[in-house]
Amino acid sequence: MQREIPGEAEKLARLKAMKRLPLALLLLMLGLFIFTLHRPEAWAGWVNAFAEAGMIGALADWFAVVALFRHPLGIPIPHTAIVPRRKDEIGESMSRFVAEHFLHPDVVSARLRDVNMASGIARWLRDGGGRKRVTDLAATLLQSMLSAFHEERVRDFIRRLSRRRLAKVNPAPLLGRTLDWLIRGGRHQQILTQALRYAIVLLHDHRETIRDNVQRESPWWMPGFVDDRIVKQMLDRIESLLLEMSLDPDHPMRAEFNSSLQRWSEELQSSAEMARWGDRLRESLLENEELQDYLYRLWSDLAAGLEKDLANPDSVIREQLASWLDSWAEELASDEAMQAWLNGWLVESAALLVDRNRHGIASLISETVKSWDAKDTGYRVELAIGKDLQYIRINGTLVGGLVGLVIHAFK
Repeated sequence: MQREIPGEAEKLARLKAMKRLPLALLLLMLGLFIFTLHRPEAWAGWVNAFAEAGMIGALADWFAVVALFRHPLGIPIPHTAIVPRRKDEIGESMSRFVAEHFLHPDVVSARLRDVNMASGIARWLRDGGGRKRVTDLAATLLQSMLSAFHEERVRDFIRRLSRRRLAKVNPAPLLGRTLDWLIRGGRHQQILTQALRYAIVLLHDHRETIRDNVQRESPWWMPGFVDDRIVKQMLDRIESLLLEMSLDPDHPMRAEFNSSLQRWSEELQSSAEMARWGDRLRESLLENEELQDYLYRLWSDLAAGLEKDLANPDSVIREQLASWLDSWAEELASDEAMQAWLNGWLVESAALLVDRNRHGIASLISETVKSWDAKDTGYRVELAIGKDLQYIRINGTLVGGLVGLVIHAFK
């Protein structure tokens, strides 16, 4: 059964109407030929020659057009019904043609280089509709991903995959390489500086609490004012030391911290003892069901919170994403250098993507044509181009008649 396609009835009606014109012209030639046959007038010979040659041209072109799609009059004449008989070859040829002339990376690159895609993206995002569509799409994708974690099969799959991947990892070398990365960029000192500043704030804010705790734990025979003076001096010295370390990048204790961290990084990556420690840590993590349940509950609470926010019309996540898109689009619209770089990157990426997949994309044509029924293929092609082919029949009739006049002139 033929699959209905949009506008098929209208196309079929136009095709049938167009077929009537060359048929009417053929019948006109036949009428003129019969009317002028054996007439003695001089003009009748010219009209008869024109009509006779026109009929021959009309019939020849009718045969040629019909032979493309089916056997003329149902007779299996060789080299007819070309489209149904060779549909697979035609599909392959179309597939190669599209791959080489439409999906070739040079063609794609040349076309995209003429378009300022980055500027267009910025304008589209700055428009309220474009920004909303991107925000809605991102929110929908995130909601879909979060909802998938409620499925028991998904949770079991992720749990098995995580355990399998963790079983192949030794935490010690991984931690050592992480420390080495921090040391090489001086990031460990930046982290230490922030930790020192936070410690100073905590120490300052909790002085009274520390003094009260020390006084409660002091011996009964220790005078309170002596105890308070000692604690105050101790806290002042600790706070001064922390402040010096946070302000002085060349402080001796910073150097000791750096040496200790480097030594620990090397040991984690090369020491057999540390490797065994990492194995024990990994096994304890794998066997600790309570920890895994806690981490899963933590993730579930986070996912539930995100889902609740995304379902809210006044979603904070949506608002933040829209704000970020606004800022990004505004900055991109005013930065021509960034536009040029982004355009180049998009062209290269699109050309690379098309080049790697063009034969697969084009093969959709050949595979689709192969799946068609032979008779249905002829019908579809004729429906698409048959109306234009009727002009061949009309031209054949008229050109044939003119050739008949030329031949009659030389008789």
